[in-house]
Amino acid sequence: MKSKKYAYVGIAAAASITAVVVFLTQFNMAPTEPSAPPGLSAYTLDFTYAEANSDLKNILMSQNINMSKPVKLSTPSDINQYCNFLTNQTRQAMIEYCTSTEIKDEHGNFLGNLDMIGSPLTPVMVIAAAQTDPMFGNYNDIKILFGDVVNETICQCWATETPGNYTTLSSMMDALRDFHLKGKEPDSTTHGVPLNDKHFEIELTTNSKGYLWKLLVAK
Repeated sequence: MKSKKYAYVGIAAAASITAVVVFLTQFNMAPTEPSAPPGLSAYTLDFTYAEANSDLKNILMSQNINMSKPVKLSTPSDINQYCNFLTNQTRQAMIEYCTSTEIKDEHGNFLGNLDMIGSPLTPVMVIAAAQTDPMFGNYNDIKILFGDVVNETICQCWATETPGNYTTLSSMMDALRDFHLKGKEPDSTTHGVPLNDKHFEIELTTNSKGYLWKLLVAK
């Protein structure tokens, strides 16, 4: 696993995934409410690591995608080596815990990783990262993975809120893919998209293996 830095909150995918992406949203800003609690508590998500990992493992399994048991990292040395992902070192110093899981398709082929980072009790960010080949051969599995992450960590409310006026997450991903393929830049992003009481961002990066997809979820 190789550490990648994010301006918001970020976590590495697998060692084979090498793109560097910047995610700029609320966590990189000072809280706007004077009464907001200090530290990570102002940004914690409304679920625990165990709940989210268990729920996602079960729903992915029902769709023939396998998720490993989470690796739990909590010692200062492990956090520094494997979870040192924030460009803001004041924020980075608050990170005390992270979990990492490996995602494989129904044939046992590596698809990507699902990672969470935050305090020992609750995460402040979830990131799913998945690699596809130049022909987007496993694109449908990536859509399933991202859809389940959105449903389980944000809400099952896409149809009623239609973020960005897209009727489905799949159609938003298709639009990002088409935009990226027509452009000349190595990175493309939706930027932060509000949904329910959280935000998410989808990023697409060209790399030597094809294309890296990332989904980031935070408050």
